[in-house]
Amino acid sequence: MEKVTYGQVLRSPGTVPLYIAAFLARIPMMAVPLVLTLLVVEGLDASYGEAGIIAAVETIGAGLGAPWRGRMIDGLGVRRALIPSIAVLFVVYPLAATATYLWLLPLAFVMGLFIAPVHSIVRVSLAANLPSSHHRSAFALDSVIAEASFIIGPAAAGVLVVAASPEIALLAVGFTVALGLLILWWLDPPTRSEGQAPAERTRGFDWVTRDLMFLFLVSGGAMVALMSTDLGIIAVLRELDAVGLVGVVYLGWGLSSLVGGLIYGARPASIRPTYLLLAMGLLTMPVGIAHAPWTLALASIPAGLLCAPIMTACSEYIAKLTDESRRGEAMGWQATAFTVGGAAGAPVIGAAIDQWGAAAGFAAGGGIAVAIALVSLGGQRRPVPVRAE
Repeated sequence: MEKVTYGQVLRSPGTVPLYIAAFLARIPMMAVPLVLTLLVVEGLDASYGEAGIIAAVETIGAGLGAPWRGRMIDGLGVRRALIPSIAVLFVVYPLAATATYLWLLPLAFVMGLFIAPVHSIVRVSLAANLPSSHHRSAFALDSVIAEASFIIGPAAAGVLVVAASPEIALLAVGFTVALGLLILWWLDPPTRSEGQAPAERTRGFDWVTRDLMFLFLVSGGAMVALMSTDLGIIAVLRELDAVGLVGVVYLGWGLSSLVGGLIYGARPASIRPTYLLLAMGLLTMPVGIAHAPWTLALASIPAGLLCAPIMTACSEYIAKLTDESRRGEAMGWQATAFTVGGAAGAPVIGAAIDQWGAAAGFAAGGGIAVAIALVSLGGQRRPVPVRAE
């Protein structure tokens, strides 16, 4: 099997500008949940519960909007698909910065509904622009860039909130996302392979196979595992009265994901996402036994190493299993699976933490991920029934 290097991917025409534009757009996008929370709690002097409702409304909007936005990429191309998102950034974000709590609810829904489909655009363009042998390395690089955005975005937004205000931070986030999207609009990356005629689009959901359904399920399971680590780290540090070290632990967790993504992308062969989810779940379950901040940081590394690889593997398999005419929509449904997994997993994990302590949060999220992996393995191995003619 041909060994593909990152240098080969980066030398492909249009790849580096695409990565740069996505990086610029993702950094502030990663900060939106934090800024909205601080806007509600500090700017509107409301409770964290009310901030959670705003976050939930925005999440529902994002989950509903992702497949539709992906379908726009498939049918209309990148530029026309981005116009609604850019318009919302210039209209809705300034309104949200000055809105009352009740008006912020519908505005947050619109913000989520029209959130820029950067994930779908990048993955669809990479899949169309590069041979299939390059997809693993290309998607891995994109996962690493997304991880770097996750590390930088919330931290930068937190500094801006402290230095200025949540309202100014939200306006700054909207402006910088718009800048990244305008660069993507200018680049107009291709979503179809050069010289290949578009295949006839199937109607409805005829394109969704059983394997794709399990890939979406695995994607949701991965987000449950990530959510348990996200919430569990905070819970453990609160129990240890060391919340001030959350940035250090998060940095180690994020860097381990980044390293894992680079290692996976350099591999000559794929690993089934279901196996990666099973391993991630098993490695997540015992993290909560850590009884000091430094052991917590170390304990989160093994599962962290699998974060970027599982995102990469899911996208790689989805690209293999879908025609170009449906790839944007498929990536959109994957984004919805991530959203649903996080939204459904958070209350269960939170309840486990409230009832039995921080360690239970890791055990619950990791256990759910393991269960989803086992169900997916069983379902994927069942023979497909043959229809009688």
